[in-house]
Amino acid sequence: MATIERYAAFTGDPAGGNPAGVVRDAFDLDDAAMQKIAADVGYSETAFVTADQGDGNYRVRYFSPLAEVPFCGHATVATAVALGPGQYSFTTNAGEVPVTVDDNGRATLTSVPPTIRELPTPALQALLTACAGARTTSTRPSSRRWRTRGRITPYWPRGPGSGWPNSTTTSRRSRG
Repeated sequence: MATIERYAAFTGDPAGGNPAGVVRDAFDLDDAAMQKIAADVGYSETAFVTADQGDGNYRVRYFSPLAEVPFCGHATVATAVALGPGQYSFTTNAGEVPVTVDDNGRATLTSVPPTIRELPTPALQALLTACAGARTTSTRPSSRRWRTRGRITPYWPRGPGSGWPNSTTTSRRSRG
């Protein structure tokens, strides 16, 4: 039977940070079992260590309550902290992720590069239809959250200082 651990990443306080489920012994779990566990845990993601490849290398998969996702930073940090101090390499659906955990339970990772691709037209239309009831105009002329010119266009900031995470993230161990 798999052991489910609950961690809070990016915090020193178990009541704060980003909660993530961690299952370090998911070697024999199939997709349906991992999906059910993630749904039962109820966090945005739960990480599953599905293989120990030796020398600190692990196969890790991530499931939200609704579907498998290719990568999750805070669940990666939580998994590494659960494994204890050391240097690790996680093979994820998004690529290889090196993670280091120090003796104080602080984890540092280098994230996979983002992947950007065109959204197929039917999916885009479905999203726009779903957003039709969302705020499509700004109450402040200077707001850049939503730009409208007859269509809904989400604004995503880019570049230094824009709020996009950098490639290195650190967290303190905390169990929730």
